[in-house]
Amino acid sequence: MTDSLYLRIAAEIAQRLDSGAYPPGSRLPSVRRLAAEHGVNALTALAAYRHLERQQRVSARPRAGFFAALPSRAQWASAAASGVPSAATLVRVDSRMSQLIEWSGLDIGTQLHMAEAHGGMYPAAALARRLQQALSGRPELIGAYLPREEQARLNRLVCELAAQWQLALEPDAILFTHGITEAISLSLRLLTRPGDTVAVETPVYFGLLQTLETLGLKALEIPCTPDAGLSLEALEFALRHGPAPRCLVTVTNFQNPTGALMPDEAKKRLLQLAYRHGLTIIEDDVFGELYFGEQHPTPLKAWDSRGEVIYCSSFTKSFAPSFRLGWLSGGHHHAALARLSNSSSLVSSALYLAVLADMLADGDYARFAAQLRRQLARQMRQLADAVLAAFPKGTRLRRPQGGLLLWVECPEGLDAGRLLERALAESISFAPGLVFSAEPRFGHCLRLNFGQPWSPELERAIRTLGRLAGEQLRGGA
Repeated sequence: MTDSLYLRIAAEIAQRLDSGAYPPGSRLPSVRRLAAEHGVNALTALAAYRHLERQQRVSARPRAGFFAALPSRAQWASAAASGVPSAATLVRVDSRMSQLIEWSGLDIGTQLHMAEAHGGMYPAAALARRLQQALSGRPELIGAYLPREEQARLNRLVCELAAQWQLALEPDAILFTHGITEAISLSLRLLTRPGDTVAVETPVYFGLLQTLETLGLKALEIPCTPDAGLSLEALEFALRHGPAPRCLVTVTNFQNPTGALMPDEAKKRLLQLAYRHGLTIIEDDVFGELYFGEQHPTPLKAWDSRGEVIYCSSFTKSFAPSFRLGWLSGGHHHAALARLSNSSSLVSSALYLAVLADMLADGDYARFAAQLRRQLARQMRQLADAVLAAFPKGTRLRRPQGGLLLWVECPEGLDAGRLLERALAESISFAPGLVFSAEPRFGHCLRLNFGQPWSPELERAIRTLGRLAGEQLRGGA
């Protein structure tokens, strides 16, 4: 191996990095492939990558290969401010997500990695009584669809609930689904074909990335901040200067994972931007009912006069997680979504739908949801205070105005993946920032859920996480 040979290969790779052929965070050719392309042995190809690694142009990931280096936090902030999104990327994240989900079934003492509240915070006893009453009074619900008149009643009750959010819907514009995930998946299947590009927020909920991967779609990641949500400047840049995405999926109320609440004026601007560019928006409002203020934030859909927004919501987080009751209102896409739903899945459980209708009608749902919101608001304050007290100096977070999630930005240099390995050894889990992008971003961030009731055990777990983070930053781990 001659010095000039590996340096020439490194210079060629650097040129591709500069030209944008290898966008920041993208996977580079394997050592074997690079060696074959240049007709050299693997050691020469590896030396080229190591040279670029010393220059901080590329980064190595164990058992994954080499990647184009990500910008520093200052560079990333500058790029977001200038409205320049990353190139669209074909999503391949399933293995990372599956590992997170598997942890939910393990014997981990403090589980903070999923976006869910503790089961004891839901009205289990009341729901059990309602189910027994429904079964004894209407046993036919076990083996039948919900009667048409009952479905119409439920749809009217959902419209009355949505009206409290400034959302005017007609009963025949409500379609129930198996959770909000199916609602979003149906919408994507209608609007896209494999290989199409979908605009999403970054950081973005890893479940959406899984859905995009399953459908063979590319993710165009638009910067999102905990303060204001989706960057409209970056989205407009993407719409003006790149291949137009087929649609946008956005969480305007308490975004996952940042907890951002998009201001009403920004929602209106987003809608006008979508109208100008013919962009259909899929609005995910799964956390909207978990608001801490006086009322549910107004959905983007409330200002949609053209039917371009497919609104997706759910009772999963606010009422009964195991019921998996989601719903959508599809604007001028609604009839096509209903046909697609009929051809691909059965309706939701008639028994669960009947119980939901009864609890909406007599006010029990409103009372339980209000109680849940008060408890979550208290738990959010307790968790945020504990993180700031325990984590290293320079740690930043924004206290969300609703939802279940706390986004924690640790000082530059922290590796949340390594922190997670040590935390699991202490029987503590969290979601590392790396899983919230199709590219290896947000490595210094982590997402915690505040759906667990505050306890001495939880307080000790947060202190342990803070101690482990401090040790890593000091070079001890």
